[in-house]
Amino acid sequence: MTSVRPADGGDLESVCALDRLVAGDARRRSLAAAISAGRCLAATAGSRLVGYAIWDCSFYDQGFIKLLVVHPQHRRRGVATALIRHIESVCPTEKLFTSTNESNVAMQRVCQGLGFMRTGYIENLDEGDPELVYFKRLRSRGR
Repeated sequence: MTSVRPADGGDLESVCALDRLVAGDARRRSLAAAISAGRCLAATAGSRLVGYAIWDCSFYDQGFIKLLVVHPQHRRRGVATALIRHIESVCPTEKLFTSTNESNVAMQRVCQGLGFMRTGYIENLDEGDPELVYFKRLRSRGR
């Protein structure tokens, strides 16, 4: 079973190792900053880190999931869903956004399955692979 909690300083090495495995390089400085700011969540199975997510409220003052990484051996087991649901539960804004490459069909399916709507795209971040932007309304204005 996957559990989600705020990442802490003790998670930094595991988060960097997972980032290196999936992305090919560890963004150590930005990962450490997200952890210390309380904007990184750790997904664990037992004592093992199986995924993490970084989010904040810097996207036009709305919640934004900046990065979501799941260990390849733990994909399609609800890890991404658990991370996103946790963010939804703690996000203080009315709206939550995220984005993914057009080539990342798995993340597109996760977003659609959780009720996110495709709301736009950005060209030229990754050549030939547009970034698709997704949106979900978390609560009505004034609630």
